[in-house]
Amino acid sequence: MTPTTAAPLEGSERARPAVLPAHRPAAKEIATSLVIGRGWSRRARPAALLSHDAHEARVRCSGALEPGTRVRVRLSVPSSFGPAYQKLTCELPAVATKVRARSKGCEAALRWLRPLPELVADAEARRRRRIGLLLLAVLLLTLGQRWSALRYFWYDPVFEIYSVIIGLYFFSRFYFAAVHRPPEDKGYEPTVSVIISVRNEEDGIAEAISSCFSAEYPDEKREVIVVDDGSTDGTPREIARMLALFPGLKSYRLPPQGKRFAMAEGIREATGEIVVMVDSDTQLDRMALRQIVRGFEDPGLGAASGFTSAANADKNMLTRMQDLRYLVSYELMKAPESVFGCVSCCPGCLSAYRRAYLLPILDTWLNQTFLGRRATFGDDRSLTNHILRDYRVIYNPLALSTTLVPENWMHYLRQQCRWKKSWVREFPIAGRILLRRHPVAALSFFASAVCSLVSPIMVIRYVWWGKSDLLQYYLLGMVFFGLLTGLFALWRRPIRYWYLSWVWILTQTVFMGPQTYYAMLTLRRNHWGTR
Repeated sequence: MTPTTAAPLEGSERARPAVLPAHRPAAKEIATSLVIGRGWSRRARPAALLSHDAHEARVRCSGALEPGTRVRVRLSVPSSFGPAYQKLTCELPAVATKVRARSKGCEAALRWLRPLPELVADAEARRRRRIGLLLLAVLLLTLGQRWSALRYFWYDPVFEIYSVIIGLYFFSRFYFAAVHRPPEDKGYEPTVSVIISVRNEEDGIAEAISSCFSAEYPDEKREVIVVDDGSTDGTPREIARMLALFPGLKSYRLPPQGKRFAMAEGIREATGEIVVMVDSDTQLDRMALRQIVRGFEDPGLGAASGFTSAANADKNMLTRMQDLRYLVSYELMKAPESVFGCVSCCPGCLSAYRRAYLLPILDTWLNQTFLGRRATFGDDRSLTNHILRDYRVIYNPLALSTTLVPENWMHYLRQQCRWKKSWVREFPIAGRILLRRHPVAALSFFASAVCSLVSPIMVIRYVWWGKSDLLQYYLLGMVFFGLLTGLFALWRRPIRYWYLSWVWILTQTVFMGPQTYYAMLTLRRNHWGTR
């Protein structure tokens, strides 16, 4: 198949340095506050950060300011400081060195009391210590609640055995997630092919393509491939517009056959050593490509998952809960699996594969059948299983991206049903692989299945039998585990709505859990739930 254009990329934006330059104007003014004084005399003035470097900053603020005044600059840390500090809000100490009066307030030059990277790192360390103490307190409360429930053991041993299994499962996840570390950066810089499979995504495809070219990576080592799976809206027009802006973009158009065929076409046409899969509504962080290839200098590494958050998280409560769910899914589920090199699913939002390992299994994956029908959904989980048979699969929390999540419950329920179907289909396959490769990882993997399948039954059981005391203990335990999960998520990354975790866990257990059984009963329905 002939691409629309295959010209090499030229004249794109130069790679920006990862460390702070000598002095850099902000891409746009960053809203801040200047906190002056201590104790009762402490007051905050609205301000804007105009430029900054490792030692100085220039701000505009309301009111007068004298040279030599010590201030604390309260701000949300810009993304230029690196993925470890995303969404961190802190106060950084500085002193005013020069002040110029303006008609409304003044402009001031500030000198940081210590190098800026050190100040930000210390602020993050203090935040994590505070959250860690709170996390420990809730952990002790949870253990106390579990201990008090032991008096019901002979009254309902099934409940207690289940509680012990789930408790051990969750606490093991907390432990392995806490010790997980991203792969070391050894300066490895392979050729990369970014593949975007798209169908009827005219509203978001342009931003997805632009983010791939804006990501910092050598132009001569990067190619971006878009495969259109028979779009019937304005997607082809948007792709043509992007071809004019980015001459190095490769575009292919197929008759509508499904996402797997589009992905497979992109893999065949790719020339890069590493294939990066990106969804059509994904936007990559500036450093995403450099981060996602970490660890691939080891030939034993077959695939890596990045981290994805919800771009539209602030839309409503449902989107905020999904953003929290994404965070928990990555940091509390994938991170422990990554400790053993056995991540069970590399999501399509942002994942990387070694192309040489994909080519031999491509036809098998493409023609997968289940219950006598061609498998269409769950392409990412299935592809991960094929790689996991012989190679390590890891999670890199420093490779960042955002995606759009459903904003209404009907769309969300259809998406979740499709995801649960793929989990039911791929779970036995992944279980056999993990038993062979790492029994400890397999034990945790099967415990997660017990949690997913049995939790709704426990709730229905107590409601049906009228055991309100046990139901109260069970739901109280779920609330404690929800708070633990939210605090752990907050400990890993700053997130404002961590407190919604207990609502999310109760919702998943009581309402979403039974959907797993519906998915099992409708496995033969292969249609896409969100298209």
